[in-house]
Amino acid sequence: MARFSQKTATDVCLSREEMRSLCGTPYREKQLEFLILNGIAHYKGLDGRPRVLWATLEGAPDASVAQARAVAEWKPNKVA
Repeated sequence: MARFSQKTATDVCLSREEMRSLCGTPYREKQLEFLILNGIAHYKGLDGRPRVLWATLEGAPDASVAQARAVAEWKPNKVA
């Protein structure tokens, strides 16, 4: 059987220090305000702190987005 490595929240999301440098403040209310004003996709954790995924900042393509883009670009090769 294949063994799956479990990723922790620190592997997927920005750390508190990284959130502090991104938003310019250590306060969670101000961080949320910054993320909303700049249109950065985020989630709110159970502790009330905002969470930003690395994929959001790095621009890693989502599989569903890539599939939708391929379907939108499809053109039939049949001549009518």
